[in-house]
Amino acid sequence: MIPELGHLFLISALVLTFVTGFLPYIGAVIGRHIFFNYVFAISKFSFLLISISLICLIYSFLVDDFSVMYVASNSNTNLPFYYKLTATWGAHEGSLLLWIFFIALWKVLYLSRNGSEENFNIIALTIINQVVFTFIAFTLFTSNPFERILPLSPIQGNDLNPLLQDFAFTIHPPLLYLGYSGLVVPFAMAVAAMLTGNTDSLWCRFARPWVLLSSGFLTLGISVGSWWAYYELGWGGWWFWDPVENMAFVPWLVSVALIHSLITSEKRGLYRNWSLLLSILAFATSLLGTFLVRSGILTSVHAFALDPERGVFILAIFFYFICGSLLIYFFKNSKIREEATYNILSKEFGFLLNNILLVVLALSILFGTIFPLIYEAINGRQISVGAPYFDFLIIPFALGLSFLQGLGLYLGWHSTKSFNFLIRLLVETFTIMIIIFLVLYFLFGEGNFYLLLSILAFSWILSGTILDKPFNSKTSKEIRDFLYYRAEVIFAHLGTAFLILGVGVVSAYSMETEVLLAPGEEFKLGDSKFTFKEIKTRKEQNYNSTQARLSVSTNNSSYDLITEKRYYPFANQMMTEAGIKTLITKDFYVTLGDELGEKYSFRLQIKPFVRWIWFGALMVAIGTFLSAYRQRKRNEKIT
Repeated sequence: MIPELGHLFLISALVLTFVTGFLPYIGAVIGRHIFFNYVFAISKFSFLLISISLICLIYSFLVDDFSVMYVASNSNTNLPFYYKLTATWGAHEGSLLLWIFFIALWKVLYLSRNGSEENFNIIALTIINQVVFTFIAFTLFTSNPFERILPLSPIQGNDLNPLLQDFAFTIHPPLLYLGYSGLVVPFAMAVAAMLTGNTDSLWCRFARPWVLLSSGFLTLGISVGSWWAYYELGWGGWWFWDPVENMAFVPWLVSVALIHSLITSEKRGLYRNWSLLLSILAFATSLLGTFLVRSGILTSVHAFALDPERGVFILAIFFYFICGSLLIYFFKNSKIREEATYNILSKEFGFLLNNILLVVLALSILFGTIFPLIYEAINGRQISVGAPYFDFLIIPFALGLSFLQGLGLYLGWHSTKSFNFLIRLLVETFTIMIIIFLVLYFLFGEGNFYLLLSILAFSWILSGTILDKPFNSKTSKEIRDFLYYRAEVIFAHLGTAFLILGVGVVSAYSMETEVLLAPGEEFKLGDSKFTFKEIKTRKEQNYNSTQARLSVSTNNSSYDLITEKRYYPFANQMMTEAGIKTLITKDFYVTLGDELGEKYSFRLQIKPFVRWIWFGALMVAIGTFLSAYRQRKRNEKIT
């Protein structure tokens, strides 16, 4: 009964989102706007129906209702209850329902902040409702999560993919979907601004908090996914340039470009057409990522579906919204003429360069991701674009963006009067660079050219963001005011700096080897000694485990590491769990391989500063959320 209720509520939400998404336009065409009065109330009620539908699906997992095909395919009676929650969005159908829920959630949040019966807000709301309607229709007609199995089978369920039976995956998709779906709000506001002719600075001011929130959740979602891949997949890496990873990274890059463009549009009235276009592009890349993940044309551990027919449906959604909004942009937009009231030595030009770098990088990554698909479609042969392409691509862009981050606080609007600060910045940068290099040399030995570049970028951003201005302030009040009023920029820019340094250090100093060890044997890697202590087996609720305990000794300290291989009988899969010991400067990382006679194979790794990558990403997210909060407070003073 509960699945039927969930299905019924979802159908009801489909009807209501059609009413609020399309009928207002029909009313506007025939000149009767009476229906506008009901848009807000019905929109809130449709969110309630979608929420109840999602709760019904979660309940079906918790009570092991294997008469529901989606539950039977992705759960098991022996699955712990918290993984049953994860299983709700662990595959295609449930992930779509979660996606719909979050778009509807953003709609309600928009209502709570912008809930007036102005034409602008009504149009923006109807556009969001159209998005919700199309995805509910897609779910009901191609991916119904409430479909029943008759007769009932299997009795115990097929189990959740063992890769996904992890805490990080419980929070990774919701965070990522919050970021993806949140881009619908600035998209809807941009289209509404063009249709109403309100493409002024006020639109940019009110759109910016939504972009910041979406970008912040994307940052967290990508970071948690990177962390999950590091410890769960057993390979010790933090980024693989997987096609689906790329399709999460591209919207993030565009959203960051949009943030900086909106700042210039708000404060100087410039780049307003560009801001509108970026709002469309950000949502377009979000939809494109959804299409690629669910169309079956990408192969990835992240991919949900292998049904091209579903991909055609999503592609139709993509063309409706993106081509439609681009037509509005080209024919309805007022084509504001902007006078170039700034020179190349100004903050405006710095933001322009920042936008160019971010967008070109996003498009280059997108091209590298979809080019194999285009090539195969034309030539009938498969090729791959691997990490060397993306690694070579990202270095110059990272350096250019780092240069702008370190310089940004010193550039003035319209023009920069003096560049006396450059000498100080250069002296501080090279001083910090020498200190960091000596510390790393003392800890790990010689580095390489790419390490020097990462140290240079870190030192330049650190000096330009937080060191120079406070050290050259005359009073402690000036320092406090600087740190307080620029806190969001400091967090975001320093987070980028720590991330870059972490990538440089872990790439330069990582050590890895594969060895065969019997209990009691040891192996030395660098200045660390790994000793194989024992092997044992145990049985857990939903898997059987073979555990190996090793100790690692370094600098008169010893730590235990436990790595294991898990066999999941219902899924008939074997998984490897890494043993990780985290210190301030490095991680010891061990994975268990196969049994070969009396010995076992192990992969031993030492990963210096790898945690700095996620620490930096967390700082970026904090800075982004803080900026969204402060911008919201400033907007409230206006209204």
